[in-house]
Amino acid sequence: MNKIITILSYRFYVGEFLILFLTFFLMEGIFSWIFIRNSLIIEGHQKLLGILIYGFMLYKFGDLKKSERIIITVFSLLMLRLVLESLVKYNSFFKQLTMFTVMFPIVYIVFIKYIMRKMDVDLLEFLAKFYLITYLVFMALFGRGFSFSLEMVEMGDYGPFSGDVRIIHASHIFMMIIPLLWYLNQLLDTKKRKYILPLVICFGLIIVHQHRSVWSSTCVALFFYFISSIRNKIQNLSRIANLTIAAFIAVLVVCFFIANLMPGFIGFLSERFSEIFNPAKEGSTGNFRIEQREVYFQYFLDRPIFGWTFEGFEMPNPLVDWWPENSGQHFHEGYMEMLFYHGIVGLVFKYGFLVYLLFKAFSKNLSRESVILIAFCCSGLLFSFNYVLPLIFWGVVGMCMFYIEKDNDKLLDGNLNVYEKSAEEFAYLNNSKTIGQV
Repeated sequence: MNKIITILSYRFYVGEFLILFLTFFLMEGIFSWIFIRNSLIIEGHQKLLGILIYGFMLYKFGDLKKSERIIITVFSLLMLRLVLESLVKYNSFFKQLTMFTVMFPIVYIVFIKYIMRKMDVDLLEFLAKFYLITYLVFMALFGRGFSFSLEMVEMGDYGPFSGDVRIIHASHIFMMIIPLLWYLNQLLDTKKRKYILPLVICFGLIIVHQHRSVWSSTCVALFFYFISSIRNKIQNLSRIANLTIAAFIAVLVVCFFIANLMPGFIGFLSERFSEIFNPAKEGSTGNFRIEQREVYFQYFLDRPIFGWTFEGFEMPNPLVDWWPENSGQHFHEGYMEMLFYHGIVGLVFKYGFLVYLLFKAFSKNLSRESVILIAFCCSGLLFSFNYVLPLIFWGVVGMCMFYIEKDNDKLLDGNLNVYEKSAEEFAYLNNSKTIGQV
């Protein structure tokens, strides 16, 4: 297991790579679908892995930091409450495992942070390359029917697919913001032309897949990236301004050729973008989300603290009748999912991590890696109004927490070094003064 392998110019110990492969990279739907083309198997793997990871964190409880132990303790108490409820009401140890998996991302954040700290790996560059290559391979295998028509497609197993000719679901295109930010940062830092092509590819694929939730989330991520990078003196205004001007000119040139080669396409994209500001449009997914939010919010008001838990999972769907019985409510929106199933307690516990990162976006002494990941994670606050965030997103939150921890450790070491140097200088001056007096 101590053998070293090289993947995408990154060196791994075999054991470390296997852990990351099984517990992190396979959580990405478009990656796992390349190897396992069955949603039941993939979901089963994630649920089983969730139980094993939780057990592992309990086993390593004494090795965790104080804040991590508090998080695992609170999570365990909430799970214990569900176990007792299940035993009393249903005479079953845990009536619906989904109640665990909905809350599990909290443990997953701590787990990813823990293993990255133990391995001491700098994984962001590899993750950016991983996503770009995975997307290209996935589209080469399954993207032959791609078009801009938004025509629906009937499938036996939807897996990571969008169910229309856009091919890939929004939650997977959303993750492409990571390589977009990384290649943008590399281009600004180095000014090397080799980063232009992958940056353009990332930007282009986000545009052409036409997921409005991803478009708006990308804008939010770029906003926080520029704000945080300027505040932390990673980039400066002149460099960003020059890139913005160059990008604006390039977009004008591209739009000119597209307008001549594909008349009406620019207008089509503009109309799609304008729908971001009109979510209540009749027949749109945005309108369905609003309707779902209004209906389930009334249920939430009936049980605001801990939610409907198992009873809510088995409740008939009040909006549609095409979902199988006892399969849950199938929420579009991440916030409403937590409020309905786990109430205010669950919402605050789970999304508290993202609120913390939102405040960190305006702090100083952050590394480039932290700035990139904080910007991406903050965009998840907006994306959650449209979809339930995928499990791997929460793994990236754990990665972000790891980089912030490293930044804090470096800052602490720097302050200690300054303190020790000042103490040595004071002792030297005091000693010199004593000798002079003698």
